[in-house]
Amino acid sequence: MPIRTFAHWSIRYKLLSLLLLLGVMTFAVTGTIAYIKYLDALKQDVMNQLTGLNRSKGFQIESYYRTIHNHAETLSDDRMFTQAMRDFREAFFKMDAASVPAEAIVGVRQDYMQNFYPEMQKLKMARGRVEDYLPYSPAAIQLQYLYIVKNPNPKGRRDELVNAGDGSEYSAIHEKYHPAFRNIIRKFGYYDLYLIDYNSGRIVYDVEKDRDFATSLIQGPYRDSNLAKVAKQCMGSKDPDAVFFSDFEPSEASSGEPTQYVASPIWDGQEILGVFALQLSSAAIDDVMTGKRNWKRDGLGESGESVIVGDDYLLRTNARQYLENPEAYLARLKANGVPQLTIDRIRTYQSTILQLPVRFNSVTQALQGKEGTVIERNVRGQGTASLVSYMPLHIEGLHWAIASRMYLNEALKPVSEMQRLFSWWGLGLLTLTVLAAWFMTRQILRPVNALVAAAQRVAAGDLTAHVDWKYRDELGLLSDTFNSMTRSIREKTELIEQKNRENERLLLNILPPEIAARLKEGEQDIADSFADVTVLFGDLVGFTALSSHTSATDIVEMLNGLFSLYDEAAHELGIEKIKTIGDCYMAVCGLPRPCSDHTDRMARMALRMVEATRQYGEEKGMNLQLRIGLNSGPVVAGVIGTTKFIYDLWGDTVNLASRMESTGVPGQIQVTRAVYERLKYDYDFESRGMVKVKGKGEIEAWLLHGALHPAEVAR
Repeated sequence: MPIRTFAHWSIRYKLLSLLLLLGVMTFAVTGTIAYIKYLDALKQDVMNQLTGLNRSKGFQIESYYRTIHNHAETLSDDRMFTQAMRDFREAFFKMDAASVPAEAIVGVRQDYMQNFYPEMQKLKMARGRVEDYLPYSPAAIQLQYLYIVKNPNPKGRRDELVNAGDGSEYSAIHEKYHPAFRNIIRKFGYYDLYLIDYNSGRIVYDVEKDRDFATSLIQGPYRDSNLAKVAKQCMGSKDPDAVFFSDFEPSEASSGEPTQYVASPIWDGQEILGVFALQLSSAAIDDVMTGKRNWKRDGLGESGESVIVGDDYLLRTNARQYLENPEAYLARLKANGVPQLTIDRIRTYQSTILQLPVRFNSVTQALQGKEGTVIERNVRGQGTASLVSYMPLHIEGLHWAIASRMYLNEALKPVSEMQRLFSWWGLGLLTLTVLAAWFMTRQILRPVNALVAAAQRVAAGDLTAHVDWKYRDELGLLSDTFNSMTRSIREKTELIEQKNRENERLLLNILPPEIAARLKEGEQDIADSFADVTVLFGDLVGFTALSSHTSATDIVEMLNGLFSLYDEAAHELGIEKIKTIGDCYMAVCGLPRPCSDHTDRMARMALRMVEATRQYGEEKGMNLQLRIGLNSGPVVAGVIGTTKFIYDLWGDTVNLASRMESTGVPGQIQVTRAVYERLKYDYDFESRGMVKVKGKGEIEAWLLHGALHPAEVAR
């Protein structure tokens, strides 16, 4: 079969081909341009976002250390610490001048040999002999014996011991200050607090009671610690407001755990007494750097993190992967050849601080005081490429850098998603183009089908059928005639439906919706028994006298305004208005839709009616009072009449509710025992005693004054 030339193609296929060609070309050109621009914009946005996040973290860390600087300076000037320094120093040196019990010497030595020294050996940090750690002065031996060896609390909770119970002056001073000092470090998130004597370098007080407690930072075993370094800086300063920070270093006194300190001298006038020092908590820094472990919320996704690195290229914060899953992280370190000793220390200290090197060019740049954002791998060009933002930290006495990084494939994940989206868009556009061309040709070549389909829809009852034909030919005139016919039928149908809706609204104004529905379904004799409802009768006091000197128009206007307020309250509370007779208002709750709290609802209705009447009277300048009666119990309800319907209630419950109103007190709500028993725990009642009721003799009645919980009335 010979191939037909384009000129011989049908109009349908010509249009289809043209639309397909235009659609594909448009999508290809615009898609390529959009992809290139989007990729560039995304890279720039991600870099800006990471840079902004890194600067924000850096600012928070610098602000945190400024706050600590100010706090340390303030506390060192506080009179409490000045006096505490004097008291502890005096008590300490009195103990240092006394003899040491033999049991204290033996106990301290055994504790170091059995507990501290083996732990240091396990961590490969032990000195040559246990004697290299032992305290040598009488006060140091005695205090470590009392507050460490004999402390009934384990390490980490030694601060719970307030008084060692040895009867010494030092223990009395300790009991005086220790609770307040312990509260300071707990409240502000520090790990420890120290008081250090200026002349001897002795730690005369320490909240946590680590192994450096009572030792000398000048001659003792920890004279080279970072705590000793900041203490010596304070001792050599003549500035009372000086504050010095140490970097993180492993502390032998804390079994090698990384520690950091801030210290400030304690002056009393022109006399320097000692040094005030705080051991900082790495948890507070981690909270800032990790956003309290909400990396995703900070915009770091699944892989990103922000870390602080020192000039030794070791971490000063914990790695994200370790915080999220410690064991899995340690397993990866082991698989990557990290020494077992390093893994053991991370597990022991529960921290990656000072344990892992972070050698990246970005860190080197930041430590040199530069700031920027780069894409990099590690220094050997290995590993997954990351987007890194880096900058130096400006903290007094510390040479640190901060870096925020995220895997590049995650940072540019929206690009791959956009590629998939563009593919789906292209397929969708191609499909839509084919369908549009197909339907367009059918519309042009076979318009009669539209008229047939529209006629079938009208025959099926769909009067919204409409035929669109833009040409003014015979088919166009036929389409207009058909549309005019369906529009005329639709307008007449809508008019009939509107009249039906108006009739239904009139019926619903007379009867409850459920009763109206039953009447519409053909039910004639409607009479139902309800085992438990609450009936309300309300009557305006002195209405007869009021109407005698008020015009009929004003009376109708007043009743209409007042009853409209009642109707609004009834609608909000789910109460059914039964009828009004003159100034009398009758309502019921619990039918035709039963509800368990009908008594409570009716009580709230009555209270609102009394208040509405009072307010309405004040607005109109009239003394209006409402007398209300409530009763609960069984009733019979039904429809009376065939041409003028009315939905009414019968029964003793209704009669007694009416009597409660007629024998009530103006401006008050009188209720029966049935109502009182149900609401007595939620509302304020006043007993009226026995009230004489027509046809009932004397019965008990109560006046309802309000809810015990006024918020419930507005519910």
